[in-house]
Amino acid sequence: MTISANPFLIQQATATQIENPSSTEWVFHVGENGQLKADFLQTDANLKVRIYLSAPHAECNINCGYLINNNNKINIDIQVIHESGNTTSSQQIRGLAADKSAVNFTGTITIPYDSQKCDGRQNHRAIILSDQATVSATPQLEIWADDVKCAHGSAVGPLDKEQLFYLQTRGLSESEAKKLLLSSFFSDLMPTEFNPLIEDWMAHHV
Repeated sequence: MTISANPFLIQQATATQIENPSSTEWVFHVGENGQLKADFLQTDANLKVRIYLSAPHAECNINCGYLINNNNKINIDIQVIHESGNTTSSQQIRGLAADKSAVNFTGTITIPYDSQKCDGRQNHRAIILSDQATVSATPQLEIWADDVKCAHGSAVGPLDKEQLFYLQTRGLSESEAKKLLLSSFFSDLMPTEFNPLIEDWMAHHV
């Protein structure tokens, strides 16, 4: 099952019910042995995603990128609820903030008391391209079960100056070096279908 339109790509949704999908709000219910793989790319709109892993061996992999500039302010809110034991989730979020933009990211993994043997992972990374851009990240683990594996992390900062300097010593201009580093930042996360959007944004804001 594939649902594709900018700015989202639902690559796989087996044993999965999708409620009232829109470009900014999604609710997924993943059933027994179901698999959900979804990619999102936000540029100027909020995003709210709820995933319910409702039966054993349900699994979801959510990738989200954001490219924010000017005075835009967006909220990204992703929550995975492990309603059943023996379920697995992964959230990977990466973003760029330029100019006077502001991003508020909230990512939550929820595991109730009786949902044992769950595995939940979440990672958020953002690069700030301006002194006036801001990124606020709130990774959350709401875990009441004992027998689980969970991890989360978040890192926000500017481009690495040493990496920029190294690339410039190899003959690249500062702009070329920035674009190369930022392209690699997304290369292993976003599907190739999103490349034109990412490249166009970088051409205007990097």
